Amino acid sequence: MKKALRYSVRGKKSFSVTTDLCLNFQIKGRCDVDQEFQQRESSGAAEFIWDVTNFNKDQDLRIKVGYEAFEKVPYVQIRENNWTLNVDLKGRWNVRYGL
Repeated sequence: MKKALRYSVRGKKSFSVTTDLCLNFQIKGRCDVDQEFQQRESSGAAEFIWDVTNFNKDQDLRIKVGYEAFEKVPYVQIRENNWTLNVDLKGRWNVRYGL
């Protein structure tokens, strides 16, 4: 059995757009490489994140609109408490429920 060692580097920085901290601009990136630094997988994105607390009673809402730089694809994420809907312009989508 071949054992593979991989290295990962991640970074994220968020900037508040409004004084009430409801709208933020975030940049993030990740790079994974093998131990010989031959195979590399990179991702990076810029996002606007809008948090709406108490959208309804005991219900919070988060809307992300972003652009994935390496795949060159815009995406949207809508999150309500435990439910998350992800959609991008390549036609990919998923729905998640977090316990």
